Amino acid sequence: MVNPALLQSNLLRAQSLHQAGRLAEAWALVGPLRKSIDQHGQALRLYALIAQAAGEIDSAAEAMKRILVIERDPPEIIGALADILGEAGRHDQALLQWSRLAALQPMIADAHLNRAIAAADAGKPAIAIEAADTGLARFPGHARLLAVRAMALKNDGRLEESLVAFDQAVAADPTRALTRHNQAVALRASYRLDEACAAFAQSERLGMSGASFHSNWAAAALEGQRIDVAIEQYCKALAQDPAEPEARTGLTRLLVEYRGGEGAFAHYANSAESTRTQQAWVDYANALLAHRRNDEAREVAVRGLATCPDDRMLSAIAAYAEGLESPAPGPQLERIERIYGTGDGAPLPWLALLALRDGQPKRAAAYCERLTAISRFDQVAWSLLSVAWRLLDDPREHWLCDYERLVIVTDVPPQDGGGSAANYAAEVAAMLDPLHHTNAAPGDQSLRGGTQTSGALFERPDPAIRRFRQAVVDAAARAIAALPADPTHPFLSRRSKTVVPVGSWSVRLQGGGGHHVNHFHSEGWMSSAYYARLPVVPPADWAAHEGWIQFGVPPELFNVTLEPRRIVEPATGRLVLFPSYMFHGTLPFGSGDRLTAAFDFQPA
Repeated sequence: MVNPALLQSNLLRAQSLHQAGRLAEAWALVGPLRKSIDQHGQALRLYALIAQAAGEIDSAAEAMKRILVIERDPPEIIGALADILGEAGRHDQALLQWSRLAALQPMIADAHLNRAIAAADAGKPAIAIEAADTGLARFPGHARLLAVRAMALKNDGRLEESLVAFDQAVAADPTRALTRHNQAVALRASYRLDEACAAFAQSERLGMSGASFHSNWAAAALEGQRIDVAIEQYCKALAQDPAEPEARTGLTRLLVEYRGGEGAFAHYANSAESTRTQQAWVDYANALLAHRRNDEAREVAVRGLATCPDDRMLSAIAAYAEGLESPAPGPQLERIERIYGTGDGAPLPWLALLALRDGQPKRAAAYCERLTAISRFDQVAWSLLSVAWRLLDDPREHWLCDYERLVIVTDVPPQDGGGSAANYAAEVAAMLDPLHHTNAAPGDQSLRGGTQTSGALFERPDPAIRRFRQAVVDAAARAIAALPADPTHPFLSRRSKTVVPVGSWSVRLQGGGGHHVNHFHSEGWMSSAYYARLPVVPPADWAAHEGWIQFGVPPELFNVTLEPRRIVEPATGRLVLFPSYMFHGTLPFGSGDRLTAAFDFQPA
């Protein structure tokens, strides 16, 4: 049994240490006292305070829950518990506590406000809307409740209602920068891009800043074809945080697609040269690799090694980039394996690709099989395995790809059932054409000789696009329903009655050689190509399959020559579906243009 006088002395000493900022010592003193203070609310409060300051969130939360039991739900402890749970990212638990507090003290506006915020943070916009509405019934015109409600409506997909609610929130407090910023985000989601940019500018005048803020503004400006504004805002974002990922990739892509690529990687170079950190050099080299600038990537990695000697990642990048340019990259393959081994932390896709380039498919297959054991649905691993197994004449290639069955060809009729798929495709083409603004293809994508839309096609609120989305999803669901089940298969085992698009875009290829290099989609489960418009091809060229989609051919990068396993003839209104890991590409064509939409799906 602890001596009461000693207990009190230790508590007072711990309190003094806490006040002096000596948190580790305070916790070391008070932590072992937990059982001795189980019935003492004030001591538990001190314990929880010190535990929270020392980062011992579980201990702090447990002590607060004990106070709630022995003191019958003191409101200030409910609020404190909700706060620490929210700060720890436990938003569902925080929502539970804020709901208790709002029920206990419905005449306190902050209880409703914090309940709404916690629901929004927990990804439950419908509950956030209800919480805000409950608070607004008691506190009409409360500016922050209006603002939280507006953002929750946006996150619930109710964009038009959200914009009306944001007008109300701004009117209630025109000086709140965050409300204006969130209004700008909602306006951008609604593709009211000029208004979004104006709202971003107003929020900046009210004090909003930060790399993410400027990056979001830049994206809205870019989508609204305000290219100079987008460049300015991306540069502001990078001035505040040179590593801001959206700004770095966004600025590079903008300069490639709109400005001929001049200076497209200068911000990566500036960051690496100024910070001289390992991560900055790695990011710079990887950006160059993504754009197939392999020699430059190797040079950057070597320069980084001068600053960060013996760094494993930079050494591996240098070897990998060199291997991508070598017809026989065996030495580079061995170098990476010496650096990383072949365990879980090794860059197994790099090793597999270099092994294929070096004519070692058995070795490549071993790397990939190890990778699928780590991550069963890794699309990169399965795509590489499809090539390795084919080169080895392994029957598992046919099990994996089964091109005749897993490449599905179907048509997309309009949702209302009126008209043919071909006639509907003309409507889709008229909808897609105005979305193509760029001057050149993105440097890190598969198309050559054409343009690609930016942003997610299916997130646009245009009713025609929404109808098209549903028509495509319905067509895909009908096709998937006919597939067999196979619990051992990386594609068929995930077969679902419904699918959700996780990526969507449009590509317009130009004649004179426009094509897609052979590639696969790493982010999808099932991928697709929808044909909205096709070039008029002379019969002789059509017989040569100009503009057709082929499957089973790896890109030239692999240094192997294989014939396609299947070639599919395009037709307007046609949708071609296939596993995302399957290599596919479009054969070059001579004249006209080819307008498509493409989507990646995941099982719902």
